[in-house]
Amino acid sequence: MINQLRYYYYLFYRPKIFFPKKSYSLLGEDTFLKKYFSKQKKGFYIDVGCYHPLSGNNTYLLYKKGWHGMNFDISELSIDLFNFFRKKDRNIWCGISNKSGKKKIFFRKKLNMLNTLNKDIAKIHFKNGFNTSSIRVNTLNYFLKKFYNSKIKIDLLKIDVEGEEMNVLKSINFKFYRPKIISIEIHNQNSIYEDNTNYFKTNKIYKFLVTKKYKLIWRKKYSFIFRG
Repeated sequence: MINQLRYYYYLFYRPKIFFPKKSYSLLGEDTFLKKYFSKQKKGFYIDVGCYHPLSGNNTYLLYKKGWHGMNFDISELSIDLFNFFRKKDRNIWCGISNKSGKKKIFFRKKLNMLNTLNKDIAKIHFKNGFNTSSIRVNTLNYFLKKFYNSKIKIDLLKIDVEGEEMNVLKSINFKFYRPKIISIEIHNQNSIYEDNTNYFKTNKIYKFLVTKKYKLIWRKKYSFIFRG
């Protein structure tokens, strides 16, 4: 009972979500994705850096529609919340990177959307200091092979990992697993909150996705959605 009250606190009271919403994401990504996939009743998503089942979440509207997927986060509390609220999903407490092993976590609180595996990003976000711990990391290839066959179709890959996006992209074999849609953050290196029209074109994430034949179809501030 104590755990359930704790979960309800983090799920609803803390983010002030008391009634159903039209959008749960930060910048409206979920409403765009819901419209884009409006004719597709079932689907499969991967959410790397899932953070919270509702608040700031890009996949909950699809989950309500009948979709399912895999959610990853470096916060154990995040995964506990997903296991409690999103039981149809496979929720995994693990970091995603380009190779297996262990990495340091840099965090301020156990549940914070800015927690990261990237020390430089932690220094930017947590100017008053941060805590550290370690976590196992592995590739998306590893988990896809472990739980699914090579024919699994990924409708949506969402990545929000505070500076580790390239390592996540490099962790998946695009020849075998080619997501239809990739939702990812690309920050301006000069100012992560500056809405500069063209900065992303010189970013390594954008260049990588272009080489993989992805096309930008939606953008708002630092959030980008690509179609394969």
